Amino acid sequence: MTVTAIQGGDGTPPEPDWSQIYTDEMDLAFASEQWGSIVREMSGRGILSVANGHAIGRLVQFRVQFERASRHVAENGAILPAKRAKTGQWNPYWSVMTKAEEVIRVLEAELGLAPVRRGKAEKVERKARQARAADTFLKPAAGG
Repeated sequence: MTVTAIQGGDGTPPEPDWSQIYTDEMDLAFASEQWGSIVREMSGRGILSVANGHAIGRLVQFRVQFERASRHVAENGAILPAKRAKTGQWNPYWSVMTKAEEVIRVLEAELGLAPVRRGKAEKVERKARQARAADTFLKPAAGG
């Protein structure tokens, strides 16, 4: 039996054509910048593969949504004046921003980008076990 390598494992996933998703120049530039930043970090740590492409793309899209929504909230506030009632209403962009933040947190953890997960996503270096004097006493007995 012969094993044949399949293309698409190791390597860098191709960057999506962001112009198919976004028309705003700020969004296009931000998406491309985020893609490059994520790919460089993952590549530098040896955890990047072509299979990560879709997850990285989703992460970038949610980061763009977060940035859009956070700009709106920064300019208009989390509470907007209501048209009919005397009390304010939640800014719908606040909801988008908080939901995007939740998804970003999950995707960053899955990709090993979250600070807490970085150590778990790195390649493990196996060190040779050092012999100790107690090892001679702890070896299993023959035929035991």
